[in-house]
Amino acid sequence: MRSRACLHLVVAAALGVGCGNEQEEQPKGPVKSFAAGQPVRVVGKEYFFTPARVRASGDSIRIELDNEGTLAHNLKVVQGGRELGGTPTFPPEGTRGGSVKLAPGRYRMICTVANHEQLGMVGELEVTAP
Repeated sequence: MRSRACLHLVVAAALGVGCGNEQEEQPKGPVKSFAAGQPVRVVGKEYFFTPARVRASGDSIRIELDNEGTLAHNLKVVQGGRELGGTPTFPPEGTRGGSVKLAPGRYRMICTVANHEQLGMVGELEVTAP
């Protein structure tokens, strides 16, 4: 019995379940900065954004996603579960953009196509005052 209980704990830990302490995946890598008025250019592939961490100055941010993957993707800016703006979903080998008005702060960038976010297509956008 004891070994079965231990096995369940090991499996739960490996799957990241059982404690109710779900955390959103935090993007890794260096921060790329974009000046006020300069579009935030991000490349999307299966299943990541490059750069995954960006900093932009201003209150109206232009996001441009270059889809270099083999599937349709998008880039949406979200905070607290609310979608604030971003690009449309579009097929590979293209670039699309969208503008969003944001207050200074930290936002998540995600691909909302199917389960792409869960597979790692996430990023972080930090907005600073101009």
